[in-house]
Amino acid sequence: MLEFVRRNRVGLTSGLLLLISLLLFSAGSRTARRIDPLGGVVLDGMRPLQSITAAVIDAVSGAWQTYVALVGVHQENERLRRRIVELEQEAVRLSEVEQTDKRLEALLNLRSGFDGDLQSAQIIGRDPLPWFSTVIINKGEADGVHKNAAVLSPLGVVGQIMTAGAHSARVLLITDHNSGVDAVVQRSRARGIVEGALDGGCVMKYLKRGEDVEVGDRIVTSGLDGIFPKGIMVGEVTRVMRGNRGLLQVAEVKPAVRLDRIEEVLVARGSVQLKDVLP
Repeated sequence: MLEFVRRNRVGLTSGLLLLISLLLFSAGSRTARRIDPLGGVVLDGMRPLQSITAAVIDAVSGAWQTYVALVGVHQENERLRRRIVELEQEAVRLSEVEQTDKRLEALLNLRSGFDGDLQSAQIIGRDPLPWFSTVIINKGEADGVHKNAAVLSPLGVVGQIMTAGAHSARVLLITDHNSGVDAVVQRSRARGIVEGALDGGCVMKYLKRGEDVEVGDRIVTSGLDGIFPKGIMVGEVTRVMRGNRGLLQVAEVKPAVRLDRIEEVLVARGSVQLKDVLP
């Protein structure tokens, strides 16, 4: 008998385990009113494993949901960043359009204050050499723009046409040392010539020594040079130099127009003059 059990111990063990499994299954299928101590022991033994498994599943599920949410947030942030860039670009464009409209409105107001023909033009180039003060405009002889024509802005005198091509022209600014504008001191009516200075400003020369000129005086065109209409603002006196000798004095003049920032101008086509005083 023992020899039989020893030789068939694998089969007998398998059968015994199978029998125990059938008994457990049978016990579990009975009504809840039957007491099953073995099933309770097995259930209690499996509880920690089930708890760990459930915790792991919850953690993995939570991590996945968090990852999906983060991916969604990242995509939304990228979309919002692109939208912000688009809105900033649109704001810059609208601001530029608004500034241009204001400048053009000022040119129209200036034009309405003159008797004569004025041609609007846009500055498209500047002389890179520091010892020349010239700019290029996008209007030329085909538009009625000719040499020596006055160039103006809503703030005052800009310069005069130096050379003109078919569709563009070079403007000699009043700050160039080759420029000259016949002008008067608005308060005292003292007369002189405003020329460009090497420092980028202007000086009023040929003022008689006894003429009344003070810092803060406004300088306006006299209208006697045959180029600029009378009464256009040239600049403001910032310094008066009389010296100890001679019959003349010199006044430094700050131009009324920021010539390094101007973008649009009006060019006189023929003789023009103010209807009234400047605003």
